[in-house]
Amino acid sequence: MKTDGIFTAHNVKVEAEIGKPFKLIPFGDIHRDSDMFAHSHWQEFLAYAKAQKNAVFLGMGDYTDGVSTSERIVLSDVNLHDTTKNTLKDVYKGVTKTLVNELGWMRGRVIGLLGGNHYFDFGDQTTDHVLAAALGGKYLGVCGFIRLSIALKGTTNKSIALDIFAHHGKGGGATPAGQFGSIEKMASTADADIYLMGHTHGKGCLPSSPRIKLVSTKNGVEVRERTPWLGRTGSYLKAYESGRASYNVDAGRSACALGWIEFEITPVRVRKDGQDMIELRIRGTS
Repeated sequence: MKTDGIFTAHNVKVEAEIGKPFKLIPFGDIHRDSDMFAHSHWQEFLAYAKAQKNAVFLGMGDYTDGVSTSERIVLSDVNLHDTTKNTLKDVYKGVTKTLVNELGWMRGRVIGLLGGNHYFDFGDQTTDHVLAAALGGKYLGVCGFIRLSIALKGTTNKSIALDIFAHHGKGGGATPAGQFGSIEKMASTADADIYLMGHTHGKGCLPSSPRIKLVSTKNGVEVRERTPWLGRTGSYLKAYESGRASYNVDAGRSACALGWIEFEITPVRVRKDGQDMIELRIRGTS
């Protein structure tokens, strides 16, 4: 796998109310133009996500099936005719337009789009850049460190931060333990509340081991606890379909985990050490 290798740090302002949850919904590994594209699961996602009135969305890469790393090497061959190259550009303009039409209602609610290892390079930009611009989200490269600066309605200048460390992904073995082990290792690179990966087409989310830290108080120090969450963000590319050839079948791999995950985030008011504080309660659903 080869991506653009770009890392970005990004701050996004969102609004929330104390006691009222909002949702973070990652989506990716769509492979929209593949013969094995899981159309019914994608339509289910679109209908569900569109109905969520208090949600923000994060793209995880691989929105199109073409073009893989090895295929981009082939397409860079100087012996390819300009006519062939221009025809392929038209094809991927069409694929991207389809995605823009399907996801257009997300505009203004997308906190950013990661790039994956499947994208078409138009020369001055890629299909990932075009999609991000059309949806009004920042293109984040293959890895984004994203802060949600959450302004709390009904309070005076109060806000709280939620940090997300997201990477399009890398492999981690065929077992759930292996796949989530790769995400757990992200914590050695960045301190975040939620760690996300796509790429393997695995799906699921779970809380990691709680972390403790010391904070200064008027009485000395106090131990505070925080539990990060880990997520593999699913896929919309089938591995098995009767009568169809698939590289997953050829390799004897397991079926892909179709669908999405989401996080419900609720700001709550708590009283500690004689002070009112705001904390974020996170619940993951797969």
